[in-house]
Amino acid sequence: MKIKPKLFFYLFVASGILGSVEEIKPSRAILESNVGEMEVEMSKRQDGTWLLTSILDGGSIVKREESEIFELSDNQIRPIKYDFNQRILFRRYKASADFSWDENEVSYVENKNKGIVSLKENVLGPSTASLQLRLDFRNFGEENIPEEISYLVLWRGSLKNRTYTINKEKESVETPFGNFMAYKVSRKFDEGSDRSQILWLAPELDYSVIKIYDKNDREVEIKIKKFEEVG
Repeated sequence: MKIKPKLFFYLFVASGILGSVEEIKPSRAILESNVGEMEVEMSKRQDGTWLLTSILDGGSIVKREESEIFELSDNQIRPIKYDFNQRILFRRYKASADFSWDENEVSYVENKNKGIVSLKENVLGPSTASLQLRLDFRNFGEENIPEEISYLVLWRGSLKNRTYTINKEKESVETPFGNFMAYKVSRKFDEGSDRSQILWLAPELDYSVIKIYDKNDREVEIKIKKFEEVG
């Protein structure tokens, strides 16, 4: 995780309260979108690791399944295994990654391509960057939320920096689950790119993502419909 230099003070202040933040709880959320309903679940496994899954069912148009097993220690996610399957009409895409921290490398498969990438400290899996964002928001507290935050993420066979800018003024967001005050977090893309992704995190729901706007070939808007702690 990288933060603007002027915001190191916020991290220093936040580090004094890390021990007081309760461990995140297993949860399940249902989200609705203009392409189908999505179910997202985070559960703790018997061996102490965590499993994050998401399933989007858009009928005959789109089907998407994603899962990631990870360890969680001192607020930092360490990915172990990632799997992804997607079908949009007749186009299919499949990917997986196995993280070997002892050997300091990750082996990946992207459709017919495969390879090995050297790991770096605090690398996140493709689906856990937004979860790490949520964990960091919980630890910052509302008084110490930064203006920008970055993560190193495995994405399609290479390690990439994923940077988010944060609007520190909360805004009202209407969802099927209710209205919430939330922080707007925008992912940065290369200049000139038409790509866009915006997340809204609600402190009232333990900084869960309650709305997503994503533009990548087509526009998708996702809003939370149901949220519950399951453990």
